[in-house]
Amino acid sequence: MTTASPGAVPVGMALPGLVIAFGMIGDTLLYAVLPLYHEQFGLSLAMVGVLLSLNRWVRLLANSGVAAIGERVGPHTLMVAAAVGAAVSTTVYGLIENAAAQVAARMLWGVSYASLNLATLAYAVSDRANAGKRVGASRAAIGMVQAISLVGGALIVLQLGPRSVFVIYGGLTLVALGAALLLPRLPPEPMAKQGFRLPLPHRLEVWGFVMGFSGDGVFLLTLAFLMKDSITAVAPVLATAMLLALRWLVEITTGPIGGWIGDRFGARRISIANGVLLVAGFGLIAVDHEVIGALVVVMTRGMFNTLIPVLVIERGHASVLSSQASYSTWRDFGAAVGPLSAPWLFLNVAQGPLYAALAVALGLSAYFCLVRR
Repeated sequence: MTTASPGAVPVGMALPGLVIAFGMIGDTLLYAVLPLYHEQFGLSLAMVGVLLSLNRWVRLLANSGVAAIGERVGPHTLMVAAAVGAAVSTTVYGLIENAAAQVAARMLWGVSYASLNLATLAYAVSDRANAGKRVGASRAAIGMVQAISLVGGALIVLQLGPRSVFVIYGGLTLVALGAALLLPRLPPEPMAKQGFRLPLPHRLEVWGFVMGFSGDGVFLLTLAFLMKDSITAVAPVLATAMLLALRWLVEITTGPIGGWIGDRFGARRISIANGVLLVAGFGLIAVDHEVIGALVVVMTRGMFNTLIPVLVIERGHASVLSSQASYSTWRDFGAAVGPLSAPWLFLNVAQGPLYAALAVALGLSAYFCLVRR
């Protein structure tokens, strides 16, 4: 892995944070709106499930492909292209009532997010000694924008309808393009000799898959099933948006704290402690302490979003972009399989055994992937 040259000037994270934060607003809101208003988009409920997981499947290939391209053209070009893709895909959600167009938009967003994610990391590690703190600051900025856009978007849906909000948000996503154009250029990293390839999983990738399957897949979807009838004082779309916003609000707090702790004490040591808490959260849900268990799971997932990029840097495999792409690919794989499996699991396996099995899987993978050297 290369290191920054002694004279290199670290790039501030304000502009990269704006690009990815505003680029994500359409995708984030889609999870709250599309299941409730699928008929107004000309979609069946089955197609909704396909669309909401499609971007993850696209990213399985896009992460490594984008890393290979990014090593040639540099993070600045990736950011600009991704911002354009985010604006186009968000606008298509609202403008075109056609399943094929929605599929194309989700595929475009999958490639765009892979570019945003990897390019943001490249800007964060322009100051590698403080990479954790900088990634944490970026996650906090993303969380603030997502929380506001979720609640604001839900209110717009109630006033103007579910399709109009995406046309409005498509225009708002142009903020990301403006910020991307203002970014300074970083030198491309040296390319790995083997070029593009699908990454083989190592220990960190195995952990990413298990965490993606359980935390980003089964947990989020089954949590919605458990909570959907519990909040009746507000409109369903607003209740769903508030629930999703809570996750981002937690990351606003845990992101910077996790980054600072990781820089000061070592990301691996803190990740082990955080992994123990994550397993405990799933265990609490298994024994019918859903609220406190879910709170622990949400908080620890927020911490890992900051700690993992630092672990990627510390392990020193290949370039930063290709190493992060390898982890992201397997995390996305788990997060793509999880939502497709969760409805069947939730309907056919009792909550206690289901979450106990997930806790055991997380515990074993944490031991072999994080504890053992």
